[in-house]
Order: sequence, then C-alpha cells, then structure tokens
Amino acid sequence: MAWGEFILALAVFLGSHVIPARFRGPLVAALGRRGYVIGYSLLSLALLYWLILASGRAPYVELWPQWPWMRWLVNIAMPVAVLVAAVGGMAGLMAGFALWGAAHLVANGDLAHVILFGLLLAYALFGLALGLRRGAAMRPTWPRLALAVLVWLALYLLHPLVIGVSPQP
Repeated sequence: MAWGEFILALAVFLGSHVIPARFRGPLVAALGRRGYVIGYSLLSLALLYWLILASGRAPYVELWPQWPWMRWLVNIAMPVAVLVAAVGGMAGLMAGFALWGAAHLVANGDLAHVILFGLLLAYALFGLALGLRRGAAMRPTWPRLALAVLVWLALYLLHPLVIGVSPQP
C-alpha cells in the first residue's frame, strides 16, 4: 500500500474536477451559485490537503537533491502567487496557483511531489489559458491587497503545523 494512498488521493482529486461538470447545473439549481461555489471550493481544498499529505507519506524516491536556494525560491514566489491570486479574478487565481505549483515543483525533487506539483502546474496553466481567453481583468483593491498579505502570512506561519514542513530556508 506504499503508493496506494497517494494514487487514491490523486484519482479522487482529479475526479472531483472532472465529474462535477456533469452535475453542476442541478447543484447550482439546488444550492444557488454562491452555495455551489462555496461547497465545491471547500471540497477541493479538503481533497488538495489530503493529496498533499498523501504525497508526503508516499515512498521517497529522489529525482534531484534539495538545495537551500530552492526554499528561498518558494519563499520569494509565494507572496507574489498569493497577491496575483487575490487581485486577478479567475485568471489571477490560476496564475497564482501555477506559480505556487512551479515553485514547489522545483523545491521538492522526489517522485511523489514532482507528480503532484507537475500535474497541478499543468492544470493551473490550462485554467490560466481559459481565463485569459475570457478576458478576465485584474482588480487590485486595498481590501484584496490586505487579504493577500494576511493569507500569505497565515500560509507561512501555519505551514509547519498544517503540512508538517517548515518553509524557512
């Protein structure tokens, strides 16, 4: 079962992003657009969290070593990723998610994390392309900027407790 949990978490996470397309109409009708978005977002976050934890429990197969500059890269990229996600609508969210995935891909050179962050990066880039095609505009406002700072600070400070790894270089 060494890889079993990771494969199951990955399949459920990916399935949760494919299957709802078939049920979106009835769910929006039943829950309302806001209810659907909140429910689906919470489900996605919970499944992403499980997937991240499962990737950490998968057997460690090193593809490249971790160097100190890689953690610096993540610590520089994450405030930018959160800021872009906070002010850019759907395209910004996907751009921030892509930056998050790319930085973590570089910093985590084991097989399970390369699969995890590589797939999430590809998914985010696909979503970014769709968002840009729709002409999504960035809307930086002071409340969104303040929210971005608070979210980044929470992610940074809670990372050791929630993920089990310190983001400090």
